Amino acid sequence: MINFRNINLVFVIVLILFVSLIGLSLISWWWLIIPIFLYLMILYFGVTLIHWNFFTKSICNLSDNKRILLTFDDGPHPEYTPQILDILEIYQIKAIFFVIAKNAELYPELLKEISDRGHLIGNHSYSHAASFDVFSTKNMVFDIEKANDTIEGICNMRPKYFRPPYGITNPRIHKLIKISGMISVGWSFRSYDTTKRTNGQIIKQMKREISGGEIILFHDSMERTPHLLESCLVWLKENYNLNSNEL
Repeated sequence: MINFRNINLVFVIVLILFVSLIGLSLISWWWLIIPIFLYLMILYFGVTLIHWNFFTKSICNLSDNKRILLTFDDGPHPEYTPQILDILEIYQIKAIFFVIAKNAELYPELLKEISDRGHLIGNHSYSHAASFDVFSTKNMVFDIEKANDTIEGICNMRPKYFRPPYGITNPRIHKLIKISGMISVGWSFRSYDTTKRTNGQIIKQMKREISGGEIILFHDSMERTPHLLESCLVWLKENYNLNSNEL
């Protein structure tokens, strides 16, 4: 199992081995570059790929391969979130909206509407700061609890699911999840609605890679997402059940 603890153990063992070989003059000091480089590369991917579960456990797939779960990050947005809600209503789909709580403060009625339409609301932090993943654990907990308090104050429900900003995980995120008692949720398919990929390219990749049980990441803060979503749903609804937002 590849995780932070095991990789650290292997790295220490390999480092001891290399230092011993250097001490016996069997290899030069330059050979140390190899294990250090590999270790840093593994750490990088462990931080950025939430589905690795490298630092902390996140739900990134469903156990039922006949289902697909749609999730939306970074809202609520006054223009795009209502469009997405209407599309989901037409197709009778339930989703999870991982909201930024400072946005929810700006548009409380929209947050209520998300909940009233039967969708789950998850915590995507209060600030969604670019530096969130390097906050102290104390500041992370404060931010997450402030988000939970804000959401609960608006729609009388306290989120139990948390998606780390930018999908970044590290030892402090792991501590945050343990302290807060929340459940971390990642994804297994990214829609790339924040990139320059065309809708056709995204749908083609979706048909090629999705086989059931995926948690799909969209953003209800992007202008293109409503149209992309509707294009994707034509194929998704023909092949999978999207009527439940249970994890």
